[in-house]
Amino acid sequence: MFMNVVGVRVRESLAVLLLISMALTGCGEEGATGEKQEGAKADSTKADSIKAAQKKKKVPEGVPVKVASVEAGEICSYLLYDATVEAEETADVYTRTTGLVRRVLAEEGDQVRAGQVLVELMDDDLKLSEADARVNYQKLESQFRRKEEMFSRKLLSNEEYEQQKYGLEQARIGWERAKLALAHASVRSPVDGVVAERIVKLGDRIGPSNKLYVLVNMERLIARVHVPGREMRNLSVGRPAVITTDFLPDSTLRGRVMRVSPVVDPGSGTFKVTLELHNTDGQLRPGMFVKSHIVTETHEHAVLVPKRAVVYDDELPHVFVVEDSTASKVKLEVGFEDSNHLEVLSGIERGDLIVVVGQTGLKDQAKVRVIEGEGLQIPARPDTTQGKDQAS
Repeated sequence: MFMNVVGVRVRESLAVLLLISMALTGCGEEGATGEKQEGAKADSTKADSIKAAQKKKKVPEGVPVKVASVEAGEICSYLLYDATVEAEETADVYTRTTGLVRRVLAEEGDQVRAGQVLVELMDDDLKLSEADARVNYQKLESQFRRKEEMFSRKLLSNEEYEQQKYGLEQARIGWERAKLALAHASVRSPVDGVVAERIVKLGDRIGPSNKLYVLVNMERLIARVHVPGREMRNLSVGRPAVITTDFLPDSTLRGRVMRVSPVVDPGSGTFKVTLELHNTDGQLRPGMFVKSHIVTETHEHAVLVPKRAVVYDDELPHVFVVEDSTASKVKLEVGFEDSNHLEVLSGIERGDLIVVVGQTGLKDQAKVRVIEGEGLQIPARPDTTQGKDQAS
């Protein structure tokens, strides 16, 4: 009996000890798991902070811009006028005889030489006339030789000899006229040039009053402009000119003042100026509309800024000068200008760095960062200068 009671109590004690051991083991594992989760969360927060700091460090502050150094160069003052290109030498081609057109040998755009055949007429009758005149002359020439021999031997009177002589001369002239008429059946170019217009057609009956072609000399082109009389003192023969046209947007051509009319038109108050155009590469064509920039004065060592860098405030030109990552807005006093540049009389100097891309909307004394390469990356980091100034 006693032994049974002891055994029961021993088993109960072992069961209690087992439960306590399992409970302690569960608490240990739960504590360890919690510590691990808290440690991982702390590590993740620290890594995010490091990444954010690195990212902030990589992106510099300031407005992204591109800059260029101010340079010196040549710039001109000029008078600008619209004009039309013309050919200085133009020739209209006519025939000297009457007939039907058998062949047309030149087309518009063809380059022709002086003496080149352009049109052939029907010439059968003319060939026969020339042959008849030639035979008649040869016959009279033979007769005259015999008469001349008789005259030398005193067998022919002076009067008869003179008649034979004049008759032979008339026959020669008739033959020459027939040859000339036959030659005129081939219409030839009077000058070197390019066929600008062909009027004649195959089968036309033409005469001396019918114009057949218009020829132009493409190597001698001019433009006429009418300049106000007040500019007469600024223009003289030999003044250079720059020619531009929308037909050749990427080309700038040269010219010079060729003639200056000494007479002012009382109706318009202008005088005529003729410009000689240099067309060595053959780009210009008669009839083109051009803009002529007649140079009146040249500054050779002017301080130049590109127009794309200029911003206007109250219609006054300004640029942003960059120094120590700060863009300062500077007002310019300008002189001459051309299509690409302004001459700066005061405000900046040669060698200054000015903003040429990114100046739109830029504020005075703004922080900037200079971007190298082909262009700016869009979207760019906004300027943080104003926010920091307000915070401070």
